Amino acid sequence: MSELLREQVYQELKADILAGLYGVGERLSVDELAKKHKVSKTPVKEALTALQKEELVEIIPRVGYFISQLTVKDIRDIFELRLIVEAASAEMAARSILDEELRYLENMHGSYVSGDIDGYWQYLQANREFHCRVALATRNKWLAEVVGRLLDQMQRLLFLRLDLRNSADEMVEEHRQLVAALRKRDAALARKVMVDAIENARQAVLEAIIRGATCPIQPST
Repeated sequence: MSELLREQVYQELKADILAGLYGVGERLSVDELAKKHKVSKTPVKEALTALQKEELVEIIPRVGYFISQLTVKDIRDIFELRLIVEAASAEMAARSILDEELRYLENMHGSYVSGDIDGYWQYLQANREFHCRVALATRNKWLAEVVGRLLDQMQRLLFLRLDLRNSADEMVEEHRQLVAALRKRDAALARKVMVDAIENARQAVLEAIIRGATCPIQPST
């Protein structure tokens, strides 16, 4: 039962963090979280420890639990790693993806209305699933796990892109082009489409920062 409670709190708290419910650097009260999730303090502490391992929560001994911060360097590093990992993911998937997996990707659609936070969250969840399913199509579970964790770190950054401009059509088109390349079993083209999509996301996020969009980012140290 304790394991189930820990997993429940972990999933719910992680979703709240990725949806931007808590501010960067915000202190998290174990008592308040226990009350909110209707559990004892133990599963809350265990969930926070798990989230620390994913670098979504920072634990300062004898001080408390805090939402982790992102610097501009963190953003650059995350995008660089995505370019390396997801470019390889697309290239490998083109050689191993199954027809039923292609059909599933082709039927994935998403949209949102500018200013609708719930819509943003649902859309980004669908975007995460799309990229994770491409990674899973490589038949390399370790690669898929890395992609999933990177996308979790990107979640707050991608909110910037959606706030900056209504880019749903642009992102849907990027997905369509990638599926088309995968269906052709064209590894080089799949890699290029993925790289272009990630570069577009990087440019949009940096543009949002320059324009002063509300964001969970701290100055680079």
